[in-house]
Amino acid sequence: MRSMRSFPAIVCLAAGLLVQQGLAQQSSAPAGDVAGKFVQAKVGNPEYRANEMFQAYENYYSPRIALLRSKYKLDEVVKNENDEWRRILLLRHWIAEHVRIDNNPVPVESDAFAILDSAAKGNGFHCGHFSLVQHAVLNSFGYVTRRLGCGPGRTGMDGFHGTNEVWVNKFSKWVVVDAKYDKHFERAGVPMSALDIRDEVIKDGGKSIKNCYGLDGRETTDRFSEDVEKFGPTAETYRWIDWEVATNYFTNTPGYKPSSQVLYSDDFSSKNTWVRGGKKNWIIGSNYAIVTTNRGWIEWTPNVIDSNVKINGDQGTIRLDSFTPNLRSYQMSSAKGWEDCSDNLRLKLQKPGNKFAFRTVNLFGVVGPVHEVQIDWQGASK
Repeated sequence: MRSMRSFPAIVCLAAGLLVQQGLAQQSSAPAGDVAGKFVQAKVGNPEYRANEMFQAYENYYSPRIALLRSKYKLDEVVKNENDEWRRILLLRHWIAEHVRIDNNPVPVESDAFAILDSAAKGNGFHCGHFSLVQHAVLNSFGYVTRRLGCGPGRTGMDGFHGTNEVWVNKFSKWVVVDAKYDKHFERAGVPMSALDIRDEVIKDGGKSIKNCYGLDGRETTDRFSEDVEKFGPTAETYRWIDWEVATNYFTNTPGYKPSSQVLYSDDFSSKNTWVRGGKKNWIIGSNYAIVTTNRGWIEWTPNVIDSNVKINGDQGTIRLDSFTPNLRSYQMSSAKGWEDCSDNLRLKLQKPGNKFAFRTVNLFGVVGPVHEVQIDWQGASK
């Protein structure tokens, strides 16, 4: 079993090599039966996109993971809650309730423990501190989370905000979760990624976007004073976005080194400037910037399975692949429930059809989206 997909070089990657979907190789009919053959049917699985850029992730075996959860009694926050998205909202809400907002905070070490301990004494913090804490908290439960920076990035608009995106298996997508404001954004009832938000803001100012605060997702326009929090809580802040490449800040502390940052480039970014503190944002044109026009490289898919299927008579070979940080195993659905399985299976096929279901599970016990393989018997055409 392969625990991880290896990382290819970032530079000069051909876009066509990003994702190679497994294609069935149709076979001749089983021996003695010339009336048909087994063929793979199309199934609407979550799209698999390889991880080409984000080269580090938090380490399950780090003692800091267990210490964070035990010291702040985080398991009690999600006790008896099995829904993944609801658990994420509970953890986000806990941070918002335990850390006060102060955009001019007292100096403190850039570490979740130091920030939370200082917050317990009544000290407040800005967006960067909130994103550090939420990054540590969500990753400590096995939810793949990364830090990002964003800004309004249009002529005459100056600003910057730091927050997080988390991969939500329930939705098979990245979702912005902002602990500072205890909020996320939705469109038609579906939580949005940073690039989702950006698309809608550039299109029409974000008319279809709903601001969802707290555990009940209520929408409000007066939660934060605009003279203090002008851009941070709004969708308008997401015209420019950068993502930290290394997502192992928490378990690699204090040895963490500054991370390169991915910048998405398109027609809008070529015609506008991201202004921060009265001048062009330092990341633009710096040695830390990795610029890409390929949004699939940014919105890669943790925990999602890619399969390669080969058929030989009444035998099917299914090879599974994924990029699952802290992968424990692949699992296959059976009459007994979900059971661990190999990443390379040889299965006897039955008429009239065969449906196989697989998923990943990481060391934290978080399961990925279900991936199905359908192989049907196709009778000879008349």
